[in-house]
Amino acid sequence: MSQAPRHTLICDDMAGFEKLKNDWEGLAERDALWAILTDASKAGGRWDLGEFLATGESEIQTVLDHLARIGRNVAFDGTALDFGCGVGRLTQALARRFASCTGIDISVRMIEKARALNLYPNCRYVIGSGLTLPFASAGFTFVYSNIVLQHMLPEYAQAYLREFVRVLAPGGILVFGVQDTFRVRDLNSFSLRLRQRLRLRSRIRETFGSGAPDMQMHCLPELLVRRAIGPARIVDIQFTNTAEEDFNGRLVYRALPPATGYVSRQYCVIKSA
Repeated sequence: MSQAPRHTLICDDMAGFEKLKNDWEGLAERDALWAILTDASKAGGRWDLGEFLATGESEIQTVLDHLARIGRNVAFDGTALDFGCGVGRLTQALARRFASCTGIDISVRMIEKARALNLYPNCRYVIGSGLTLPFASAGFTFVYSNIVLQHMLPEYAQAYLREFVRVLAPGGILVFGVQDTFRVRDLNSFSLRLRQRLRLRSRIRETFGSGAPDMQMHCLPELLVRRAIGPARIVDIQFTNTAEEDFNGRLVYRALPPATGYVSRQYCVIKSA
């Protein structure tokens, strides 16, 4: 089996990566489920675990139904990868459908919780320690990531996209969501992005108190996505509701982007056989 190649960090800011990791360790320690789905009414440990995991089941089925509609056949007899798995909200749903499944996250505490909640012998969880995924090339038939890449610097997100393509098997399918851009309707709405970021930080501080970990929000435009995936081919792009305040794991495809605010896109990418 071939080994994962060693890549140098595409930027020199390892301190930035360590901060990202430490922030998510802090969020996981304080309230892991709320950090993943930030419903104000569920803060303080009020997410019901069954309800929380049911959102993952619904989201994966929504994605698979969409792939079937656009004529993309998923190899369920292969191995799925859930990147940024958290406590396994989506990984457990993938494990029920694929021959095997792996979840990976940079937070040790998230992985510990995921392993404790794991119900399936064909599912495993791995700690990610850098921008190179600890997997051999071409090992996964399906790679999925949602509400993850927007929480890191764009250069990190691009590095991971390159890694997704590397670990994807020829003929495999990669599906991921990003916040593409931030739209403003008029001069009065230029401060909307700042207000939304401040609202998120305020929600975190209200939940965890002063000195709470940060939850970053970044955009990754389509041009940068296309550069990162290299020779792989984008076969479908959909607007989604994942940046909307009431998302809460209920994935919906939108015909049009919002007039203002973050524009969320879901990409479907195929790696040539």
